Amino acid sequence: MNSRNIKRRHEPYSKFKAFLYENNIKQEEIAELIGKSSVAVNQKLNGTGGDFSIAEVRIICKKYNISADDFFITQKVS
Repeated sequence: MNSRNIKRRHEPYSKFKAFLYENNIKQEEIAELIGKSSVAVNQKLNGTGGDFSIAEVRIICKKYNISADDFFITQKVS
């Protein structure tokens, strides 16, 4: 197995990625929805680019009737 060190800016959106997969929603669809490139969305999802903006999260949540708390807010407890 080839292990790569990937520099992440934030934790990947694993739960949202699973939601997309389970609902057969392509990253290209998300990109078009928020007016970004597919590459930018892929980087956001994998934690190698910037985070989704609040405006982008609102658009996505409204379109797919999901909660930002469930998919975009990470709650770390110490």
